[in-house]
Amino acid sequence: MRTLLLTGILFALAAAPRPADPPARVGYAWPLKTCIVSGEPLGEAMVVKVLVDEKDPAVNGREVRFCCPKCVETFEANREKHLREADKAIEAMELPWYPAIHCVVMPDEALPDPKGPDAKEAHHVVVGNQLVRTCCAQCVRKVRRNPAAALAKLEKAVVAAQVETYPLKVCLFSGRELTPTSPQTLLAGRLVRLCCDGCKATAERDPAAALAKLDAAAKKD
Repeated sequence: MRTLLLTGILFALAAAPRPADPPARVGYAWPLKTCIVSGEPLGEAMVVKVLVDEKDPAVNGREVRFCCPKCVETFEANREKHLREADKAIEAMELPWYPAIHCVVMPDEALPDPKGPDAKEAHHVVVGNQLVRTCCAQCVRKVRRNPAAALAKLEKAVVAAQVETYPLKVCLFSGRELTPTSPQTLLAGRLVRLCCDGCKATAERDPAAALAKLDAAAKKD
């Protein structure tokens, strides 16, 4: 009897649906120091959420961080509003570091200098917490429909623009010497080179702190 009961339990466990794997993050880690809802600093109770939206590729896979579980509920009640506000802050943060490239969709179309007075005359969209500049509204729609293609092109351009002038020869966290094959990540449109995947994870866990550390180290160098 006990054998039959145990067999039945094991069968039920095997037949039960397994929880879905968490979605993979698309683009950058959340770059802001504050919660998307409350505006409060992210602290020990921080909640990291990767959005799932099968109908909107521009939102699906985007990482968002909150100061507490209650703000997650508030966010879900009005996603569009809170994402619009986040996009404005992310655009302001990343625009000064944006590479001087043409439209990622129409590479023959020039864009205003990202550091010039006409920078915002380009059409901007934020996908995966990453600012993407295009030549027209139609290209924005194409980026939103297929963000992976645009982000791949932009990542190459960011690395190419910043790698030669990267200010440090050692890892931000360990102090170990960097090599041509050292891991790297992009945080808020900026290249960060590290000695190992562990340090890469540390940087992505708190992008704002990593970038502040990079700026401070660059000034000393």
